[in-house]
Amino acid sequence: MKMMNVVGDLSYMDNVIIDILRLKSVNIINSQLEIDSNAFAFNLESEENIEKTIELNYVSPFEKDSSKELIVKRARELMNFFSFKSIEDKYIGDLKENFDFDKFYNDLKVKIDRLDYINKEIKKTEGIESNYDLFRNVEIDLSDLANLKYFTARFGILDKEARFRFKKNYGNILAMIYHTATIENNEVYLAIYPNEVSNEIDRVLKSLNWIDVDILGKNKGTAEDILGGLSKEKEALLKEKKEIEDYRDSLINEKEDELKKILARMLLNEKIEEVKKSMARSNKFFYLSGWIAVSDIDDMKKVLMEYDDLSLDFRTPEEMKITPPTKLKNRNFFKPFELLINMYGTPNYKELDPTVFLGLTYMVLFGAMFGDLGQGAIFFLGGLILSKKGNDGFGALLRCLGLSSMVFGVLYGSVFGSEEILPAVWMRPFENINQVLGISVGFGVLLLVIAYVLGFVNKIRNNEVEEAVFGKDGIAGFLIFLSMINIGLNLVAKKGLLPNSVAGIIILISLVLMIFKRPLYQKLSKQKISYPNNDKGGYYIEGSFSLLETLISILSNIISFIRVGAFAINHVGLFLAFQTLGEMIGNSAGNFIVLLVGNIIIIGLEGLIVFIQSLRLEYYELFSKYFTGDGYKFEPAKVKLKEN
Repeated sequence: MKMMNVVGDLSYMDNVIIDILRLKSVNIINSQLEIDSNAFAFNLESEENIEKTIELNYVSPFEKDSSKELIVKRARELMNFFSFKSIEDKYIGDLKENFDFDKFYNDLKVKIDRLDYINKEIKKTEGIESNYDLFRNVEIDLSDLANLKYFTARFGILDKEARFRFKKNYGNILAMIYHTATIENNEVYLAIYPNEVSNEIDRVLKSLNWIDVDILGKNKGTAEDILGGLSKEKEALLKEKKEIEDYRDSLINEKEDELKKILARMLLNEKIEEVKKSMARSNKFFYLSGWIAVSDIDDMKKVLMEYDDLSLDFRTPEEMKITPPTKLKNRNFFKPFELLINMYGTPNYKELDPTVFLGLTYMVLFGAMFGDLGQGAIFFLGGLILSKKGNDGFGALLRCLGLSSMVFGVLYGSVFGSEEILPAVWMRPFENINQVLGISVGFGVLLLVIAYVLGFVNKIRNNEVEEAVFGKDGIAGFLIFLSMINIGLNLVAKKGLLPNSVAGIIILISLVLMIFKRPLYQKLSKQKISYPNNDKGGYYIEGSFSLLETLISILSNIISFIRVGAFAINHVGLFLAFQTLGEMIGNSAGNFIVLLVGNIIIIGLEGLIVFIQSLRLEYYELFSKYFTGDGYKFEPAKVKLKEN
């Protein structure tokens, strides 16, 4: 990873930003910080560099360009008109200079506004039609009803319940009521009453939840006549709408690539403005800084050196004395496990990427605890469904776990909890409890050995030699770990490589080395002996108490892996419990339902518990030995052109 600093003329700044976005290889950072640290220093032998150096006196941040917001807004309006949901990356760039976006938009704006107006008018006409259609059989000029001098006429709708209440009160209402139509569960009426009783009739109708249909006074003629006129208006609107849509479709058919290039360039203004927030400018030049992988530098040079008078400089993290971001590079199979890594933390720049190790061990741990061919297949199918619905990260992770569960299901001879369908290729956990628990601890010891080795490598890479040699997770702690394993083997099977007395001496020496690690390391590296905060007593007291924590921690790490075997046994036991309940019901249908519910509970509840327990073993037993996760992620600037 290197820091890239770019200085160029403001006239082509937008194109430079677009090229950087297209390559998706630069993590943009605040260029003002680089300027303040004198990163933009130029060789003054060149006249051009003298000007760039002088311009550094006039550096300021970019101000927000409101005109770019308008362009983006117009682009989205055009995308909606053309029904483009997204624009592929291949359309970014390759647009001729000085393209007149205003003319392009204004030429289409007339069509857009007219189409919008037509759609609103059609919707409005259809609403009016639906009202008049209710009174198609009323052969009265509706304008005459609207112009009554001493009477009020109202069309309205009542629901089924209100209709019965209305009928019961016909004799008490001083009004002429006409039933005109039935629509679904509602009835349509015409009410005519004297103006003097308007308040009383209004009160009665409101109590019945009367819904007015406002059609009077708008048009002349009967409802049938008016509907005929509306039909002609709608037909004319639909014809004009089709003409506009045909024009739009012909544009898409003939110039789709060109249209998408124009829209891509318009939409890019939003991302350009976002990038400019991290940039700086002077009167003539722009300043851009960002991290880039060494493998991407040649491609970046090839693209950016096409610009006249552009300065491009690369510096190593060692020169700058800062820690760069971490860019994880894993094959597609292990990519999903980066999700679990990032939940804990991002590896720092000098740490080994733990993704592959975590991916392999996590699959083995999960599969060993949840080994079942049928239930694993459910997880696998669930992962496929999640991936198809857009959650490809967790979907792929679920597929990997399902695959591991299926493999161990074959080894255990387990299908949806039943051990009567398949023979066990390896063993049946419930019939070999001691062996399963022993293998679990043995496998845990192997993983812890690898974790100690990885931790030692990481500490050396981070120049933490003191911790690598004398720390609880370094060589001293590793010797204690091996000695405790040796003592355990002697006590359980009398197969330790060393007598317990020798192992005890190694533990004692290692503990002493851990207490005196600071002065020992400083003495060996010929440094002056010093203590944190000059508190010698506090340092040794704290170190003494940490010894007990180290011993308990190492013992806890080893024993924790018993849970792998315990859950493998528990998985079978839980199914046997449901199987017993099913047999107690006494009929095949009831037995099937219990087993089905049991499998659902096992997949949902136990699957979640095993997922968490596997994660706990990774995070607390293994990561604590070799992974700090105190880095920050490499996030390249890129653009995805989608309609918001």
